[in-house]
Amino acid sequence: MKLQYKYELGLKVGDVPLPDPSSWNYQVGDLDTSGSRDATGLLHRARVATKINYEFEWKTIEWEMLQVILEAVSADKFQFTGPDPRTFKSMYTGDYYVGDRTGSAQYYWPDTEEIAVYNLKLKFIEY
Repeated sequence: MKLQYKYELGLKVGDVPLPDPSSWNYQVGDLDTSGSRDATGLLHRARVATKINYEFEWKTIEWEMLQVILEAVSADKFQFTGPDPRTFKSMYTGDYYVGDRTGSAQYYWPDTEEIAVYNLKLKFIEY
């Protein structure tokens, strides 16, 4: 079995294109060095950065594609490019590491030939 993958989202780890995931989530978060409220309840904060984290899930991918994706994210730090959730009109590139990697395998036997497909979920966390 040879599956066809789409690459319309433009996901890349370094120079390695990743196929479009089955689903994905994002989180845009602010990082502060300090924050406190005064007697009137007004927040005084020292925001130092805004980070974008992603969670991608691929369903029904072949072993070879599973290996391509896992190898691409195997470094302690890598450059990732994906849709910018603040605009969805541009791409965002940043330094990332991969968090939890979870997956599953599904086996079936059409015409006595064993075939396996895999599911993979990854968390991309911005440095």
